[in-house]
Amino acid sequence: MAGHKALRINGTRLNETLQSTCTQWGALSSSTGMRRLTLSQADKDVRDWLVKECKKLGCEVKVDQMGNIFATRPGKGEGLKPIAMGSHLDTQPAGGRYDGILGVQSALEVLRTLHENDVATQHPIMLIDWTNEEGARFPGAMMCSGVWSTKSSTPLEACYRVTDSDGIDMRTALDEIGYLGTTPCDYRENGLEAYFELHIEQGPKLEQEGKSVGIVTAVQGMKWFAVRVTGVEGHSGMSSSSSASPGITRWQSSSREPGTTPMPTRSDALITAALLISAVRTTALETSLGVATVGVITSDTQSQAMIPSGIDFIIDVRCPTDAQLAALCAAIFTAFDAIVASESNHTAYSVTRSWGLPESVFHPSCIAAVRAAAVAEVGELQCMEMKSGAGHDAAWTSKVVPSSMIFVPSKDGVSHNPAEYTSPEHCTLGAQVLLQAVLAYDGRTT
Repeated sequence: MAGHKALRINGTRLNETLQSTCTQWGALSSSTGMRRLTLSQADKDVRDWLVKECKKLGCEVKVDQMGNIFATRPGKGEGLKPIAMGSHLDTQPAGGRYDGILGVQSALEVLRTLHENDVATQHPIMLIDWTNEEGARFPGAMMCSGVWSTKSSTPLEACYRVTDSDGIDMRTALDEIGYLGTTPCDYRENGLEAYFELHIEQGPKLEQEGKSVGIVTAVQGMKWFAVRVTGVEGHSGMSSSSSASPGITRWQSSSREPGTTPMPTRSDALITAALLISAVRTTALETSLGVATVGVITSDTQSQAMIPSGIDFIIDVRCPTDAQLAALCAAIFTAFDAIVASESNHTAYSVTRSWGLPESVFHPSCIAAVRAAAVAEVGELQCMEMKSGAGHDAAWTSKVVPSSMIFVPSKDGVSHNPAEYTSPEHCTLGAQVLLQAVLAYDGRTT
């Protein structure tokens, strides 16, 4: 592949395609942000466009049982598996134009560049659009790459039964937009030689260090827990005779009116939940093992005049290693036990592990291909080896095929937000490194 070192992607075309497709399908009206939930009409429209564009390049396109799209440009080698590039086109409810989308659009630009320059590769070169990476509509991040890897704890049939907030299950949603494919969602029947993913960093390190390219070596471990806190529902009112008066410091049971609940006798699930949620943050800070976040909270009783009987919230815990992850989770639940014991008011909690991703270490050969491409493009001083703090489809692919990732800077480290931004120059650079990394890996077989 030495003859392809001068091959260049078309950065203007890449950035124009990225912006125009985002504007057409899923743009928020009030900002440059995106709302392209998986398997929505906007997702169907951009999928249909992507399939047409890949077919124009002579690619064979197939869709698997979870709606993952595989577009393959033939190689000249006999019986060789594809070298794949990919990411996802779905977004958060109020996300940006780069998270995931840049990876798919850059993969398309690589295919376009190979096609218009009539480049013959040994391996087939494949573009993949993974379904439901965000897990924003159907809970379960990186859901469909996880099914494909066969290593996820949530298999295909269980994923089909997951419902959105309107009660629509995933299988129905796939069928409704015409992306319930027949290709097995299983790497053993639809395999790859290797997988590369370009992504924005979703963090501030590259920008802070003045680096241009992140050579990603691993993805940290993650676990989600669904926590249910229970108490006793009650009226929030108070008797007028119990109002604060000089010398009265405690509730007088004789003054209690029917339907009101005195403060000392309350079993308030929301107050206990608030203490537990605070402990999530405190424990992560004190242990310095990783990060822990609560981003979803729901109450059984949506009334200002009632004491809630039940609260649900979800904890997202992430650490660099599986051992650190286990230690931080244990510390959080030890803190929970202490809080419930100290409250001693008949509130209680239960925990269900709802999702997990073990620490993922990328393959040395793929890392080497990315490193060589990045150094050739910008020099060693502009490159930085790093571990991903966010989850990506490459984490699941790495369990079954050689994989790696390329990061480009995120302005101010912002992602999952309409303000998410990566410059056109860095988008172009990332796609160029992706092209050369894929060619370098393919060149190992020539």
